[in-house]
Amino acid sequence: MEKKYKRRKYLINKPVQFIFSGITVYFIILVIILVGGLTYFITFNTILSQFEIEKKTVDILEIIQTINSLLLKRIGILMVVLLFLVFYLQIRFLHRIAGPLYRIEKTLRELAEGKNVEFIKLRKKDFYKSLADAVNKVIEYVKNINKN
Repeated sequence: MEKKYKRRKYLINKPVQFIFSGITVYFIILVIILVGGLTYFITFNTILSQFEIEKKTVDILEIIQTINSLLLKRIGILMVVLLFLVFYLQIRFLHRIAGPLYRIEKTLRELAEGKNVEFIKLRKKDFYKSLADAVNKVIEYVKNINKN
């Protein structure tokens, strides 16, 4: 029966994982700003045009300030929660990429140093399985050469 490999650490290759997470968070912030800005702009144009049509004598400035205050609080809280959630999910997801790359790189380095290396075994959901298979063929080839 094949041994199951359990993750011990999610941050195996910190620089790579943090860079990818940072890029993702950057794009999410851009999307939040764009969507939030457009929603804000469209909402206020609708409110102002409605007040012009009905010609109500209400203090529009007071209403806008109240709406601004509520929107900024809600959007700010939502943005912080989303950023933490995305960062956490990115680290977990990127472990499937960074872990195998780290393992493959470490194995190749040890192989180049002439050390006796074991075949690379990746977890079920990991990426780069075909690359690991190719490296395993190289390891097998090197072991066969060393036997002869």
